[in-house]
Amino acid sequence: MIELDYDEILSRLENELNAKCAISNKYGIILGSVIKELSKDKIIPQNILELISNRQGIANALKLDKITSFALEAKENNYLFTFSEDFILVSKLGLDVNLAKFMPSIRLFLKSLSAKLKKTERIDFSPFDFSKELNQIKESLEKEKINNEKYSIVKTLIKHMSK
Repeated sequence: MIELDYDEILSRLENELNAKCAISNKYGIILGSVIKELSKDKIIPQNILELISNRQGIANALKLDKITSFALEAKENNYLFTFSEDFILVSKLGLDVNLAKFMPSIRLFLKSLSAKLKKTERIDFSPFDFSKELNQIKESLEKEKINNEKYSIVKTLIKHMSK
């Protein structure tokens, strides 16, 4: 997997969208964060991860195709959890932020981040010549066969003497 500079990405987000954010992988391990409650290399709390992982069940219950984000309103802030196939983006926003205007921007950002990851993750394979490997295997089998034949007399002699 490639290395992205998550701290740089988060500082750009903070400057452009005026939002404190944290990025985690799909398993909930936080890759970068400017939110003090969700520090880097920690794990998103289990009950939040369960809610995120059960989003398809929630979507089915509400007769929706899919759910792409959850918003939680707290006493002083809104927390917006936006997810893609590869990432979970947590945004900590003031109560005065219009979520209807903010959510499309953050969704587009997460989509482009996932596309960037997939684009740079492509691996080019070079052709491999198996003939060398096969020759080495043949040689080792021949050596083993010779050793077995060599020592079979000794083995037979030891078996005979031990009786």
